[in-house]
Amino acid sequence: MNEQKVVQEILYMLYLFQKENGTMLKARPKQMNHREVMVLHAICRMHQSGEPVKMSDLSAYFKVTPAAVSQTIRIFEQKGWVERVRPAHDRRTVYIRVSAEGRNHMGECLEQMQQNLQSFITLLGEEDAAAMVRILRKAIDFYRSHHDSEMKEQEGESEC
Repeated sequence: MNEQKVVQEILYMLYLFQKENGTMLKARPKQMNHREVMVLHAICRMHQSGEPVKMSDLSAYFKVTPAAVSQTIRIFEQKGWVERVRPAHDRRTVYIRVSAEGRNHMGECLEQMQQNLQSFITLLGEEDAAAMVRILRKAIDFYRSHHDSEMKEQEGESEC
């Protein structure tokens, strides 16, 4: 198989993964998607340090714009998964806290995701599962180094 064919096949497989994930979520409308679980989980982890979580903390953590974080939090708030907290001493600052409902729902969804992944790993078998982990690690390393080199190029351009 030539490189171009491999690229096309991978793109098609990624499309199918996305399509199947969307179909599964539509069948279970109360189910959180992976991104939603990860955002709530990050808020919980950040809050465990004892410090309240600000919108700017989330923006920096996920490397997205404050507007993107605000939109996500607004949707989560409508679903009852998070609460905005304004301290009495500074009404301008807004902290985010995962609600009890959000924690419970996130826990259920994480458990379901883990069960699904366990079933998939069992289907793959030990050798293919180990190969998949190895390949995913290579992919992450590639994208991290690619992103780092892009950032350095952009920094070099701005130094003119």
